[in-house]
Amino acid sequence: MLRKMFSILCMAAVILFAATPQALAMGDIKVGVILDTPAGNFSEPEKVYTTTQASLDVIFKDATQFDVMSVSECDAYVQIYREENDLAATYDDTNYSTAQRDLTFKKEDVAKMCNHFASDYLVYIRVSTTNPRSTGGVFTSGQKVNVITDFRIWSRAKNDFIYVKRATTTGSSNTVNVSIFGRGSGSAEHAVEKGLKKGMQEIEKDASRIKAAMTA
Repeated sequence: MLRKMFSILCMAAVILFAATPQALAMGDIKVGVILDTPAGNFSEPEKVYTTTQASLDVIFKDATQFDVMSVSECDAYVQIYREENDLAATYDDTNYSTAQRDLTFKKEDVAKMCNHFASDYLVYIRVSTTNPRSTGGVFTSGQKVNVITDFRIWSRAKNDFIYVKRATTTGSSNTVNVSIFGRGSGSAEHAVEKGLKKGMQEIEKDASRIKAAMTA
């Protein structure tokens, strides 16, 4: 009789433990990633990729229950999805080709891509910028740009976003004028990179909130 009661108690404890978030095994929660970068006119896409990936590493640091796909793993399919749904186009002439894309992914699009990756969640990051503005004085000159970083997390189970944040930041890059005529001009690329880093740092502050929403 005592042996039977002990077995029942052990079984109940196992069930209770398995139902808690702490019981999630390593990599149980699969997370896909979509990154929409600036077109490249005022920024270096490689730097944008590096900055956003570094922030994702910070947000999910030591959270072994998450299997987070890298941006590069998902990027190729995202481009195919755009092409198949008329959200991307390339125009060629005799001198150069111009690529255009629709930055608007609707919930339906995000849900479809989440299903394609067979992921529990999908992180959607969209980075957009304003045109650079010239700044400076007699001895310095530079570029200033506004950077808007949209960071959203889609839940496959809830069929909706469970976390959304828009960070609007300003990045600037200055150089010292080498003559009285002011030949320095700063770097628009560096300005975008600095603005993006500031925006992603704001999102990193919500790391605990983000992970809690994904394990609730």
